[in-house]
Amino acid sequence: MAEVARARNQRGQGDRLRDEIITAATVLIDEATDPASVTLRGIARRAGISAPSIYPHFQDLAAILDAVLERSFADLDGVVATAMSAPAAADARLVAGCLAYVRYGWEHRSRYRFMIAGTGFAPGAGATFARIEAAVQACVEAGLSTSADPHSDAFLLWVSMHGMATLEKPDRRELRRLGPLDRVALTEQLARRVAGLPTVAARHLPSAHA
Repeated sequence: MAEVARARNQRGQGDRLRDEIITAATVLIDEATDPASVTLRGIARRAGISAPSIYPHFQDLAAILDAVLERSFADLDGVVATAMSAPAAADARLVAGCLAYVRYGWEHRSRYRFMIAGTGFAPGAGATFARIEAAVQACVEAGLSTSADPHSDAFLLWVSMHGMATLEKPDRRELRRLGPLDRVALTEQLARRVAGLPTVAARHLPSAHA
Protein backbone atom coordinates (compact mmCIF):
# COMPACT_ATOMS: atom_id res chain seq x y z
CA MET A 1 0.00 0.00 0.00
CA ALA A 2 1.36 3.42 -0.95
CA GLU A 3 2.20 5.79 1.88
CA VAL A 4 -0.60 8.28 2.52
CA ALA A 5 0.42 11.90 1.93
CA ARG A 6 -0.19 14.16 4.90
CA ALA A 7 0.47 17.71 5.95
CA ARG A 8 3.12 18.24 8.61
CA ASN A 9 1.63 18.83 12.05
CA GLN A 10 2.33 22.29 13.40
CA ARG A 11 4.10 22.84 16.69
CA GLY A 12 1.88 21.83 19.60
CA GLN A 13 -0.12 19.31 17.56
CA GLY A 14 1.56 16.23 19.01
CA ASP A 15 -1.70 15.05 20.56
CA ARG A 16 -3.29 15.14 17.12
CA LEU A 17 -0.56 12.94 15.65
CA ARG A 18 -0.88 10.53 18.56
CA ASP A 19 -4.60 10.29 17.89
CA GLU A 20 -3.98 9.70 14.18
CA ILE A 21 -1.55 6.88 14.98
CA ILE A 22 -4.17 5.18 17.17
CA THR A 23 -6.80 5.65 14.46
CA ALA A 24 -4.50 4.18 11.79
CA ALA A 25 -3.79 1.15 13.97
CA THR A 26 -7.50 0.67 14.64
CA VAL A 27 -8.33 0.77 10.92
CA LEU A 28 -5.64 -1.81 10.17
CA ILE A 29 -6.99 -4.09 12.89
CA ASP A 30 -10.50 -3.72 11.48
CA GLU A 31 -9.24 -4.68 8.02
CA ALA A 32 -7.05 -7.58 9.14
CA THR A 33 -8.12 -11.21 9.11
CA ASP A 34 -5.54 -11.66 11.87
CA PRO A 35 -5.07 -8.63 14.16
CA ALA A 36 -1.63 -10.00 15.10
CA SER A 37 -0.45 -9.18 11.56
CA VAL A 38 -0.54 -5.42 12.24
CA THR A 39 2.96 -3.95 12.27
CA LEU A 40 4.51 -0.66 13.30
CA ARG A 41 5.58 0.05 9.71
CA GLY A 42 2.07 -0.67 8.48
CA ILE A 43 0.63 1.75 11.02
CA ALA A 44 3.10 4.42 9.92
CA ARG A 45 2.17 3.93 6.25
CA ARG A 46 -1.54 4.17 7.02
CA ALA A 47 -0.99 7.34 9.08
CA GLY A 48 1.14 8.84 6.31
CA ILE A 49 4.25 9.25 8.44
CA SER A 50 7.67 7.65 8.76
CA ALA A 51 8.08 4.89 11.33
CA PRO A 52 10.56 6.95 13.43
CA SER A 53 7.88 9.66 13.79
CA ILE A 54 5.94 7.26 16.00
CA TYR A 55 8.55 7.02 18.76
CA PRO A 56 8.02 10.45 20.37
CA HIS A 57 4.44 9.28 21.05
CA PHE A 58 4.74 5.52 21.59
CA GLN A 59 7.67 3.46 22.80
CA ASP A 60 6.83 0.49 20.60
CA LEU A 61 4.05 -1.42 18.84
CA ALA A 62 2.77 -2.84 22.12
CA ALA A 63 2.18 0.68 23.45
CA ILE A 64 0.15 1.57 20.35
CA LEU A 65 -1.93 -1.58 20.68
CA ASP A 66 -2.58 -0.83 24.35
CA ALA A 67 -3.89 2.60 23.30
CA VAL A 68 -6.12 0.97 20.69
CA LEU A 69 -7.40 -1.42 23.34
CA GLU A 70 -8.22 1.40 25.73
CA ARG A 71 -10.04 3.40 23.05
CA SER A 72 -11.91 0.35 21.77
CA PHE A 73 -13.19 -0.62 25.22
CA ALA A 74 -14.21 3.00 25.79
CA ASP A 75 -16.05 2.98 22.45
CA LEU A 76 -17.82 -0.26 23.36
CA ASP A 77 -18.84 1.10 26.74
CA GLY A 78 -20.09 4.29 25.10
CA VAL A 79 -22.21 2.31 22.65
CA VAL A 80 -23.70 0.22 25.45
CA ALA A 81 -24.30 3.27 27.66
CA THR A 82 -26.07 5.11 24.84
CA ALA A 83 -28.31 2.12 24.12
CA MET A 84 -29.22 1.80 27.80
CA SER A 85 -30.04 5.49 28.20
CA ALA A 86 -33.27 5.42 26.18
CA PRO A 87 -35.56 2.74 27.71
CA ALA A 88 -37.44 3.63 30.89
CA ALA A 89 -37.89 0.12 32.29
CA ALA A 90 -34.93 -1.58 33.99
CA ASP A 91 -35.32 -4.83 32.04
CA ALA A 92 -35.53 -2.99 28.73
CA ARG A 93 -32.34 -1.10 29.60
CA LEU A 94 -30.52 -4.35 30.32
CA VAL A 95 -31.70 -5.99 27.10
CA ALA A 96 -30.80 -2.88 25.07
CA GLY A 97 -27.30 -2.89 26.55
CA CYS A 98 -26.80 -6.57 25.77
CA LEU A 99 -27.99 -6.13 22.18
CA ALA A 100 -25.66 -3.16 21.75
CA TYR A 101 -22.73 -5.20 23.07
CA VAL A 102 -23.39 -8.10 20.70
CA ARG A 103 -23.94 -5.81 17.71
CA TYR A 104 -20.62 -4.12 18.42
CA GLY A 105 -18.96 -7.52 18.14
CA TRP A 106 -20.81 -8.26 14.90
CA GLU A 107 -19.95 -4.90 13.35
CA HIS A 108 -16.28 -4.90 14.43
CA ARG A 109 -15.37 -8.58 14.22
CA SER A 110 -11.60 -8.30 13.91
CA ARG A 111 -11.37 -5.50 16.47
CA TYR A 112 -13.52 -7.45 18.92
CA ARG A 113 -11.28 -10.51 18.58
CA PHE A 114 -8.31 -8.25 19.29
CA MET A 115 -10.04 -6.77 22.35
CA ILE A 116 -10.82 -10.17 23.86
CA ALA A 117 -7.53 -11.86 22.94
CA GLY A 118 -6.09 -11.47 26.44
CA THR A 119 -2.92 -9.61 25.50
CA GLY A 120 -2.14 -5.97 26.21
CA PHE A 121 -3.56 -3.80 28.97
CA ALA A 122 -6.62 -1.54 29.02
CA PRO A 123 -7.55 -0.06 32.43
CA GLY A 124 -11.15 0.54 31.30
CA ALA A 125 -11.79 -2.97 29.99
CA GLY A 126 -14.14 -3.81 32.88
CA ALA A 127 -16.36 -0.74 32.57
CA THR A 128 -19.00 -2.43 30.41
CA PHE A 129 -19.17 -5.43 32.74
CA ALA A 130 -19.75 -3.08 35.68
CA ARG A 131 -22.52 -1.38 33.69
CA ILE A 132 -24.22 -4.70 32.94
CA GLU A 133 -23.88 -5.80 36.56
CA ALA A 134 -25.54 -2.56 37.72
CA ALA A 135 -28.35 -3.15 35.22
CA VAL A 136 -28.98 -6.66 36.56
CA GLN A 137 -29.03 -5.25 40.10
CA ALA A 138 -31.51 -2.58 39.00
CA CYS A 139 -33.79 -5.30 37.63
CA VAL A 140 -33.64 -7.11 40.98
CA GLU A 141 -34.46 -3.93 42.88
CA ALA A 142 -37.38 -3.24 40.53
CA GLY A 143 -38.80 -6.70 41.22
CA LEU A 144 -38.26 -7.77 37.61
CA SER A 145 -35.43 -10.27 38.11
CA THR A 146 -35.23 -13.42 40.22
CA SER A 147 -31.42 -13.26 40.35
CA ALA A 148 -30.02 -14.12 43.78
CA ASP A 149 -26.47 -13.19 42.78
CA PRO A 150 -26.35 -10.24 40.35
CA HIS A 151 -22.54 -10.26 40.20
CA SER A 152 -22.29 -13.91 39.15
CA ASP A 153 -25.27 -13.64 36.81
CA ALA A 154 -23.76 -10.53 35.20
CA PHE A 155 -20.56 -12.48 34.59
CA LEU A 156 -22.51 -15.37 33.04
CA LEU A 157 -24.39 -12.84 30.92
CA TRP A 158 -21.13 -11.24 29.80
CA VAL A 159 -19.75 -14.66 28.79
CA SER A 160 -22.98 -15.42 26.94
CA MET A 161 -22.87 -12.12 25.05
CA HIS A 162 -19.30 -12.90 24.06
CA GLY A 163 -20.52 -16.20 22.64
CA MET A 164 -23.26 -14.51 20.62
CA ALA A 165 -20.82 -11.89 19.36
CA THR A 166 -18.30 -14.45 18.14
CA LEU A 167 -20.47 -17.36 16.97
CA GLU A 168 -22.69 -15.36 14.62
CA LYS A 169 -20.29 -15.58 11.66
CA PRO A 170 -21.98 -15.50 8.24
CA ASP A 171 -18.64 -16.35 6.57
CA ARG A 172 -18.62 -19.84 8.09
CA ARG A 173 -20.75 -22.20 6.01
CA GLU A 174 -20.82 -24.82 8.77
CA LEU A 175 -22.76 -22.47 11.05
CA ARG A 176 -25.38 -21.74 8.39
CA ARG A 177 -26.62 -25.30 8.92
CA LEU A 178 -27.81 -24.40 12.40
CA GLY A 179 -31.01 -23.10 10.85
CA PRO A 180 -32.87 -19.87 10.12
CA LEU A 181 -32.92 -18.21 13.54
CA ASP A 182 -33.41 -14.57 14.43
CA ARG A 183 -30.17 -13.97 16.29
CA VAL A 184 -31.28 -10.58 17.60
CA ALA A 185 -34.33 -12.19 19.20
CA LEU A 186 -32.13 -14.98 20.57
CA THR A 187 -29.80 -12.42 22.11
CA GLU A 188 -32.75 -10.82 23.89
CA GLN A 189 -33.95 -14.23 25.07
CA LEU A 190 -30.45 -15.08 26.31
CA ALA A 191 -30.21 -11.83 28.25
CA ARG A 192 -33.59 -12.39 29.89
CA ARG A 193 -32.94 -16.00 30.85
CA VAL A 194 -29.48 -15.44 32.32
CA ALA A 195 -30.58 -12.33 34.20
CA GLY A 196 -33.67 -14.03 35.63
CA LEU A 197 -36.15 -11.95 33.64
CA PRO A 198 -39.41 -13.07 32.00
CA THR A 199 -38.60 -14.48 28.55
CA VAL A 200 -40.19 -14.05 25.15
CA ALA A 201 -40.32 -16.68 22.40
CA ALA A 202 -37.50 -16.59 19.87
CA ARG A 203 -38.73 -15.79 16.38
CA HIS A 204 -37.82 -18.09 13.48
CA LEU A 205 -37.17 -15.96 10.42
CA PRO A 206 -35.58 -16.60 7.03
CA SER A 207 -31.82 -16.37 7.40
CA ALA A 208 -29.83 -14.10 5.12
CA HIS A 209 -27.01 -16.65 5.27
CA ALA A 210 -28.95 -19.89 4.86
